[in-house]
Amino acid sequence: MSKDLLEVKNLKTYFHTEEGIVKAVDDVSFKIKKKETLAVVGESGCGKSITAMSIMRLVPKPIGKIESGEIIFEGKDILTMDKNDIRDVRGNQISLIFQEPMTSLNPVFTIGYQIEEVLILHKRLTKKEAREETIKLLSMVRVPRAEEIVDCYPYELSGGMRQRVVIAMAIACNPKLLIADEPTTALDVTIQAQILDIMRELKEKINTSIMLITHDLGVVAEMADYVVVMYSGKIVEEAPVIELYENPKHPYTIGLLKSKPVINKLQSELYSIKGQVPNPLEMPEGCYFNPRCKMAKDICRKKRPSLKEVGEGHSVSCWLYGEGK
Repeated sequence: MSKDLLEVKNLKTYFHTEEGIVKAVDDVSFKIKKKETLAVVGESGCGKSITAMSIMRLVPKPIGKIESGEIIFEGKDILTMDKNDIRDVRGNQISLIFQEPMTSLNPVFTIGYQIEEVLILHKRLTKKEAREETIKLLSMVRVPRAEEIVDCYPYELSGGMRQRVVIAMAIACNPKLLIADEPTTALDVTIQAQILDIMRELKEKINTSIMLITHDLGVVAEMADYVVVMYSGKIVEEAPVIELYENPKHPYTIGLLKSKPVINKLQSELYSIKGQVPNPLEMPEGCYFNPRCKMAKDICRKKRPSLKEVGEGHSVSCWLYGEGK
């Protein structure tokens, strides 16, 4: 029996704009094992969130389109499912924690009503049963006075509390895969730590796999088993988390790790990767990272590298390590 819960194969998600085609996700492949936490990291605009939206079949149409590829979830291709089947998967078996809870919660309904709606739709609970289950879920994510908070509106809660509500909604149906899109963005460090603790506890309690989308390498070190590094819609490196931190290969990954502040280490200034992420409508020839790379060679400016295995479970897309597969 396969240990893989989800397998993404050669996924391409493009946006057809008036200015041209934006290849937001360009031939991306990875796997998520059962009970594993996979972290997808990279700068803003690298395709992390669009990859998640593609898995959920939530890419905005008609501008956005999944051009090709496969998304195999428990042996079935999500991209070939009809509307009824994908609705059963979405929210029930695969849940998404959105990046900004204030925009994902409806301001005119109480948080209790919004969580109850999920339970009534997917678990066929009665209104009374759904309310009781909602209070349990809020308590599970450490919301104090859950019996009172259940009747509050989103604007009455702090950012950290709203994030807990969104997590409670996401785990309401005990999903097999939880996709967390920047779950600690805009929260102060103490609340961030609490949210991460909650996610770790829930992973054990409901035996779920997690796809964690983040740019925070500190979060990755704490949470992930395996890491995928994305740049301009492509995977440039992937490896088990300890291997990636101890033995990064791609110049971009090395730059990301250097950019992380280190406690008790005097630095005249924080390290930053020079240059900017390229305009998706004017991508450079060869390796997309070559204009910002100090180690770029002639071939880097002419030909795009493919992923090459450089160790057990460790692959990198870089000409410094020769031709890929």
